[in-house]
Amino acid sequence: MAHKIKIMSHIQPKSREQLMMPSVIDDYVSLDNPVRFIDAFVDKIVQIQSELLTDKGNAEVGRSAYQFTTLLKLYIYGFLNSISSSRKLERETYRNMEVIWLLGNLQPDHKTISDFRKDNKESIRKVTISFRKFLITEGYIAGKQVVTDGTKIKAYASKNTLSLKGIAHRMEQLEIQLDKYFSQLNDNDTVESVEEQLAELSNELGVEPALLEKIAKLQEQVQTLEQQKQLLEKLGRDSIAPSDPQAKIMKSKEGFYPAYNVQSTVDDKNHMIAQMDVTDHPNDYYDLESNVDALKEQLGITPETVLADKGYANEDQIQLLEENGIKCIVPFPENAPDQKQIDAGITFEYDKKNDCYRCSQGQILPLKDKNIIYNHKVYNRYQGKNCGECPLKSSCTKSKKGRVIARRLDNQWLLEYKEKLKTKEFKEGVKLRKNFVEHPFGTIKYWMGQIPLLLRGKEKVQVEIDLYSTCYNLKRLINLESMDVLLLKIQNWD
Repeated sequence: MAHKIKIMSHIQPKSREQLMMPSVIDDYVSLDNPVRFIDAFVDKIVQIQSELLTDKGNAEVGRSAYQFTTLLKLYIYGFLNSISSSRKLERETYRNMEVIWLLGNLQPDHKTISDFRKDNKESIRKVTISFRKFLITEGYIAGKQVVTDGTKIKAYASKNTLSLKGIAHRMEQLEIQLDKYFSQLNDNDTVESVEEQLAELSNELGVEPALLEKIAKLQEQVQTLEQQKQLLEKLGRDSIAPSDPQAKIMKSKEGFYPAYNVQSTVDDKNHMIAQMDVTDHPNDYYDLESNVDALKEQLGITPETVLADKGYANEDQIQLLEENGIKCIVPFPENAPDQKQIDAGITFEYDKKNDCYRCSQGQILPLKDKNIIYNHKVYNRYQGKNCGECPLKSSCTKSKKGRVIARRLDNQWLLEYKEKLKTKEFKEGVKLRKNFVEHPFGTIKYWMGQIPLLLRGKEKVQVEIDLYSTCYNLKRLINLESMDVLLLKIQNWD
């Protein structure tokens, strides 16, 4: 792209500083300015994926079309500099020399800018994945050891949500009001016309003449609430945010609000984001396997080691990944159900030879029931016989018969995994995890500002997250290499 745009002025310079101002925009952008890499990398990726070369506004009348590359460069620059609003981006095209250089002095209006982000979800996704593949090709993402985590990001929706409980309560109130109004009308059956009824009610009871209008409005509210109830039942949800029904009500440090759970996987070599996908899951329990699968599907890499916090302690998924050769460093909650230890200090040890449990207080818990199926898993149950004589019984169990322990029949793998949790290597891996996942989330949320998301719906929110993750990786890359090296690598990349 030619950026040697001459700056014209009809005003005679009146100072030495004015005389020294460059006459070409290219001179305003230093050779190591990040916008030069944004310009080169977007052009290269779109050149490789020629199907992305679609224009916005291909009409025979009106303004000429803007290329995909032009608007994508603007968005990447904006997100990298905490400017996500389409109106603010439009202003930057007139006054920001870096943007003027990057766009070749083009000034798309805010609607064109806004529509581009909504209308090019798949293309922006392809650019995001392609950039990550570039990072893999050039060795910036190794894919051997990764750290995965999730964070909740507030949706572009009000905290005033609809719930089945709230709808039922409001409908009950409306029915009471309607019954009252209908009762008032029926009690005045000696009046010949509705108008006379209303006039009499108005005089005797202080009811406004527009009573029928009130009844109609209440009935409309009931109908609206019924439609909202049907929508909740159709979605299988207890509550929704009306302005963004796809967002779910989630709990965070700031309380409950409509949000999305963004899952991220960071490579440990250069702290680059290898995967970042939007979910509506209220927690991370079922996302460990899907995050690893996303790496395989999107980038073609299978990590050797995965680190995650105890929110991912899904034993079935961990076992499956480890059986497939992926080492998992995921701690279990301290009070996991299968950890046989009571707060009072009572412990239980399984006696394999006699098939029973032995309590630290000297009691024996013999086998009571075999092959009990619970949550698709098979258990044997053991119960103490003399627990009533134990001085710590009240701290151990509320059962009148004795303490019960359920033992998984296929828990040998789980026992071996729990032993690994105690090793020095595992403990160091748990501490290491925090060094990778906190910075990307913190940086991206800082860029987002007080209103984190500007689009509604899971697919559109994914577009915003794709842009932010691309910008984060781009910023990391620019901090690692000189501009000359980066420009050469992107030029030679195929």
